[in-house]
Amino acid sequence: MGSRVAILDFNKSEELLTSTITEWMIDNVVVPVASAYGLSEDYKYLKTSIRGFLTGKELEKLALEVGFSSARHYELSGGLMGCLVAMR
Repeated sequence: MGSRVAILDFNKSEELLTSTITEWMIDNVVVPVASAYGLSEDYKYLKTSIRGFLTGKELEKLALEVGFSSARHYELSGGLMGCLVAMR
C-alpha cells in the first residue's frame, strides 16, 4: 500500500500581487503580532526564506524526481499558503 505526504507552508506564488501581499503581511501583521509575544526574531526570517522557496510547480516536479508517483500543489488562503500532496 502506498504512502501519502502533505506539506503545508507559506507559499512562493508566481503571481506578483500575491507575493507582494505576502511580504506586506509578514512585515505588518506576522512580525508585529509575534513581537507582542517576544517572538519577533523567530519570524523575521520568513520574508527572505520565502523568496528562496520553490514554486508549486517546482515542488511538484521535485517530488516526482525523488520517487513519488504523483504530486499536486494547492495554493490556499489566496496564495499566501501552499500545500504539497504527494503519493508513493
